Amino acid sequence: MESGFLELFFRGPFGWLAAGLWGLVWGSFFNVLIVRAPGRESLVKPASHCRSCKAPIPWYDNIPVLSYLVLRGRCRACGARFSPRYLLVELLVAGLTLTMYYAFFISDPPGARPVGLLLARFVIVSLFVGVLVAITFIDLESMKIPDVITYPAIPVCMGLSLFMGHPRLWDGLVGGVAGYLVIVVVAEGYRLITRRDGMGYGDAKLLAMIGGLMGWRVLLPVLFLASLQGSVIGISYLMIARAIQKKKEGPLRHAKLPFGPFISLAAVEVLLLGDLLRVFFPYFYVGSWAA
Repeated sequence: MESGFLELFFRGPFGWLAAGLWGLVWGSFFNVLIVRAPGRESLVKPASHCRSCKAPIPWYDNIPVLSYLVLRGRCRACGARFSPRYLLVELLVAGLTLTMYYAFFISDPPGARPVGLLLARFVIVSLFVGVLVAITFIDLESMKIPDVITYPAIPVCMGLSLFMGHPRLWDGLVGGVAGYLVIVVVAEGYRLITRRDGMGYGDAKLLAMIGGLMGWRVLLPVLFLASLQGSVIGISYLMIARAIQKKKEGPLRHAKLPFGPFISLAAVEVLLLGDLLRVFFPYFYVGSWAA
């Protein structure tokens, strides 16, 4: 009886509303992570404050999305403009959270699996995707993926992989180790051949985090999609940027681009497109995580 009530509640409008609010709240937290993690600042102290005048931000000015729109992206105390990234991250995390809610809860046939298990998977993947969003924005800005995020995330993801329905209990452990080693081998091989730095070890730790939660079978499709999209988007962006600036800064192959955002994008795509990717990677990928 209780299970049926929970099923009805979470599949209705209140479930969608709860999932959306969950995403907005965590989107606000990931904004803090993006700002403070690169400098290894505390996520708790000091409380939210304006980075320009240091004035504390009261709770009513810290409501996700709404406060930014009401204040028009400015500090109430000094009028300094806040980056549009704050609004973008909150909306992006909320949108991805709702997408994961559909993929990992709503799309599952009613009564096929315990509601608690489906909710646990949704919570796991929603936070996982939020961390990927934070890593993406940090890497785009600083060309670095902070160890303060990936080091604790790797073992946590390996542990949470037990809830993800892998064929074997050790798939997450193998995925984490293999994800790290494959990037290290590629990076060292590139350095040995070209005498230049390619991918950094931050990418290796990111892929270890992904493999730790999603299992070793996703590594090939994630790397394939990341490389493909990184090549197309990255080269197009560099060509357009150089055309606008009318400057030449050496061959495009020597230009530096963060690879973390493309790895993160590919991981989200693999989460959502498991059944489609299974056609192209029948051995390395086992299908939808919600299945």
